[in-house]
Amino acid sequence: MAYETSLRIKMTVSLILSIIAEALVMYFIVYFLSLPFYLMFVFLAILWLVQWIISPYLVARKSTEIKKQDPVYGWIYDIVEDAALSSKVKMPKVLIADEPFPNAFAFGNYISGKRVAITKPLLKILNYEELKVVIAHEVGHIKHFDVELGMAIGLIPSVLGFISSMLFNIGWTLLFFAFDELDIVFAIAMLAVGGLLFITTIFLQIFVLWFNRLRESYADLNSVKLYGNDALYLASALAKIQIYIQKMRIDPFTGIIITTAPVKINQKDPDLLLEKWLNDKVPFYVDILQTHPHPARRVQAIYKLLKVEASQL
Repeated sequence: MAYETSLRIKMTVSLILSIIAEALVMYFIVYFLSLPFYLMFVFLAILWLVQWIISPYLVARKSTEIKKQDPVYGWIYDIVEDAALSSKVKMPKVLIADEPFPNAFAFGNYISGKRVAITKPLLKILNYEELKVVIAHEVGHIKHFDVELGMAIGLIPSVLGFISSMLFNIGWTLLFFAFDELDIVFAIAMLAVGGLLFITTIFLQIFVLWFNRLRESYADLNSVKLYGNDALYLASALAKIQIYIQKMRIDPFTGIIITTAPVKINQKDPDLLLEKWLNDKVPFYVDILQTHPHPARRVQAIYKLLKVEASQL
């Protein structure tokens, strides 16, 4: 399949560029601070391990696990089970998340168990067919080990971003409460270093987020492989989610990642929105700092891929 081959090549390139960029940044930091490289490596490894272990429990704190016999949500379990069997992955735990956003997400590890969570608003706005392909997308993330990969290559930018934010806060606080020139110089130095780390973080995120967006497209491909033309329901699901979140304020600092990148729209009809997306020309830079591709780009890829699939039948 030409699309999948092209996607794999792009993912490989983006991953290699992410690793090279992060290695160069860490080399300069270690060199500037005169630290042993192995010490930095051990620090990052421990930090990744701690994050890998505890993050599933933090993410699931507002979620309830459901079983096949659940009288209300048992049918959701059946959908996940079907997608898992078709994708040839071990059955993940199924959770219903009490969150205000329409969302579905895959997370977990081999200790907590792999998990697929669906929020209550998503169950309200999507029909059965749409939920089926959205869940197939999330199971695709599990199949492709996206949780582990994303956490690994996103660790360094996350650490640098945290340090940058901390230095900014300290710098502005010192500047506000400065008693003498030394305090002012120290505060400006903090802000300068914080600014440099912020720029470095953005630079790394360009590569890391490119990789993430490609993994989202790869997960979309899993829906297409499992359900064929029914994967078109993924496009209508994206439209419904986008319309719903227009009336909500999404705080970028909460760490919540929505299934579709929030974009400004005027349509309130999913069919009209889909028609617009199919005809949109999306500039390459629009989603450069987003975890997910622009929804119009995803919809166009799904429709294009299904035409290719149909021609091969």
